Amino acid sequence: MNHPLQKVYFVIFAVMDYKMHLYRREEMTGPAFLFLHGFLESGDVWLPWAEKMALNGSLYIPDLPGHGKSKAREDGEMFPDWAAHLMGVIDQHQSTDGPVHVIGHSMGGYLALEMALLYPRRIGKIVLLHSTPMPDTPVQIERRKRQIDLIRKGRKSLLIKNVGPSMLAPENRERLAIRGHKLKSEADRCSAEGMIKTLRAIMNRSDYRKLMNQKMKDVLLITGSEDPFMPADYYKTLLLQYPQMAHCHFTGCGHASFLEYPEVSLQVVKRFLEK
Repeated sequence: MNHPLQKVYFVIFAVMDYKMHLYRREEMTGPAFLFLHGFLESGDVWLPWAEKMALNGSLYIPDLPGHGKSKAREDGEMFPDWAAHLMGVIDQHQSTDGPVHVIGHSMGGYLALEMALLYPRRIGKIVLLHSTPMPDTPVQIERRKRQIDLIRKGRKSLLIKNVGPSMLAPENRERLAIRGHKLKSEADRCSAEGMIKTLRAIMNRSDYRKLMNQKMKDVLLITGSEDPFMPADYYKTLLLQYPQMAHCHFTGCGHASFLEYPEVSLQVVKRFLEK
């Protein structure tokens, strides 16, 4: 089925690959670019960006398991399974074995690093949009366990009631009210099973710190001054640990620079990917 984006810059097809809903645009030459969304989002969150980025290469924009139009997987609910699944999809459609550059938002950044850990010769540059290579702390793990318990008790609505606006800086919420509503709608679509499996995958993810020591030159970290999940003292510590990592910081931005300041962040990411 042709996606409406075909009449703008390129054709993206919505297909079912390995039971994963995927938008893709294939090129005969050039690298591949994989866009990975965050928890409770879907691949649709990237489409306005992908429409304008006009990258020279193939594009892959999946709905990750349990999100959007992709059902939670019965076999494999950890990031290594997801990473293998995605690489299989790319290998099936990509005509060359060139690099795969990965752009990941929040949870999508974790998965991007998982792919680099498992496929070091295939993964090229990585963009961490409001994401981190650090494992969960004990406090974060306990919070995720409480979230799983809430979902099991049928109280999913409590967990997602502020999804959307809470991702955005306070000064951007009125301006982006429609976008906030769409984010909330995407969260509503996620099944309880998918949310539980995803939370387990997140809190049991690998430790990417050793990988980052080897790959920091190929990583761009994007942060926001009003990001409730990555305060200043946190990301500044990351910059000290990985001094060769590229960094772009947005003032007056929450957890979603690609939505809050799409034009500027798009140019920053594109320059990094193409240099």
